[in-house]
Amino acid sequence: MASPNIANLSSIVGVTSATLSVSPTSGSIVLNTPATNHVYKINTVMAANKTATTAYITLTLNRNATTWYTLAYQMPVPANASIVLMGKDNPLYMMDTQADILSANTASLTALDVFVSYEDIS
Repeated sequence: MASPNIANLSSIVGVTSATLSVSPTSGSIVLNTPATNHVYKINTVMAANKTATTAYITLTLNRNATTWYTLAYQMPVPANASIVLMGKDNPLYMMDTQADILSANTASLTALDVFVSYEDIS
């Protein structure tokens, strides 16, 4: 199924998702499976560090379960602070024809929570 024409929409639904305690194997934070006829417009990705030491986060996009694209690599998240990894000024479109998976990983076990704000477009 083709992704919807975003100039001719039937709905836009705002979604916020949270992944608590990201780990080296946390994996997907947003998944758009094939043939859903939905496009996800990722507006914001934030990481919050819950510890007293700096933690590092990597954000990747897996396309078609074969190709990994690094969007942010080992970005430092200061102790007891939050950073914006992606903002609304540079959105990412996740297509249903690609089996797109947005993932976050860190070596600092239980240090980071990740929040994603996106639009589910159909």
